[in-house]
Amino acid sequence: MRIRVVMSVVVLSALLSGCADGSSTPSPTAEPSTSSTGSPIPSSEPSAEPIVEPLTIPGCETMVPLAFAKAQFSESTEFFGELTAAEYSFRIEVAGAPEALTSAEVFRGCNWAVPNSDGSFSLAVASVTADTRAAVQAGLAAAGFTSVTMGTVSGFDTEFDGAVSVVGATYLFTGDVMIVCQGTGIALTGAIAGSALDAVRVANPTLSL
Repeated sequence: MRIRVVMSVVVLSALLSGCADGSSTPSPTAEPSTSSTGSPIPSSEPSAEPIVEPLTIPGCETMVPLAFAKAQFSESTEFFGELTAAEYSFRIEVAGAPEALTSAEVFRGCNWAVPNSDGSFSLAVASVTADTRAAVQAGLAAAGFTSVTMGTVSGFDTEFDGAVSVVGATYLFTGDVMIVCQGTGIALTGAIAGSALDAVRVANPTLSL
């Protein structure tokens, strides 16, 4: 089993600067000075709270443009439409994964295939709670998936020889988002999951995914 998911994380650094207050020497006849002794003066402006928007999952063909799908799979690939959480089929059994999709507050499932063939791959993107994420990750470990964490993203994948072709699956977790791709090997599923991750990040700039 080999991990082929490539993820990049940009780390932003903030620099804080301060200033020191001076003090004046009062004249002998003046009232005692009330100038600052170095303590910061509270600002009258309320601190701005970051605005966090609800999770938005882009459309299937935004997350995985058809040209990209063809380049990764086959020139004959076509988008076969969306799937409900209940319709999404798992090629590799993972405890807790089906329940994570059907219980998600926000979900989108997608399917691509080569017409008149057995060749296809699928994508699911869902919101998850901390408990649900932990349960699925435990199921992935029990199923023998290999894992890696880079920055905010934890990735799990596996592949093996199936009856007709190589079977592969990739799971990505970041924040409250789970991305699942299943298809013919992790070279494909990793690329598709990575494309979906990029699109979800662009659609949700306030979520720090």
